[in-house]
Amino acid sequence: MKRIYQIIALCFSTLSCANLNKSNAPTQVAAYTKTNQQVVPNNDTLKVGYTYWWPQSGPFIGYCGSSYTLAFLGTVDHIDQPIKNEDLLYVSQKGIINIEEVLTARDVKKSSFRSQKFFVSTCFYEQGLKKGDKVLVFCYEYEGDYSIPGGESILKIKNSNDQVVRSIKRYIKSGQNGLELKKDIALWEKYGLREDVKRVIACKERVD
Repeated sequence: MKRIYQIIALCFSTLSCANLNKSNAPTQVAAYTKTNQQVVPNNDTLKVGYTYWWPQSGPFIGYCGSSYTLAFLGTVDHIDQPIKNEDLLYVSQKGIINIEEVLTARDVKKSSFRSQKFFVSTCFYEQGLKKGDKVLVFCYEYEGDYSIPGGESILKIKNSNDQVVRSIKRYIKSGQNGLELKKDIALWEKYGLREDVKRVIACKERVD
């Protein structure tokens, strides 16, 4: 009789262990899956190089206004602490902007815009921006890739209906024709871009 009880107890013990292992299995698989998801590259992010050595920045660079590779409206999502590295010739400060409205975009040799949701660059040092700020961003081409020269290339705006947004939309729609900016000179002056706008207008007038 004692032998029978021992056999029954052993059976219950074996069944309990089996059920315990079975209940743990989905948790282990879920954890493994979650870990794998964390290492999948984020295809929603556009990383843009910082051409800090360019002598000009903003929406009107070059004598006649260089063509944009990307211009968009967005909201600052995050800004890292600045990194002062002796190996760098500039202070690096990475930031993230949520891309909310694309005004213009074109492919370049080494990259292409595929409706990414986030813009990332290291050009945020001393930009005076913080999380939640609405911005107007301008990117150009450098060595076949997207680039941003910092400074006035990220302009803080009130909202998507800001006067400068309406001005830049007309400018882009005209094929970046400087004459379209004639009535907006005073508008751009508050960003310190009066002379840049006048230069682009003068260039177009000479060409015509």
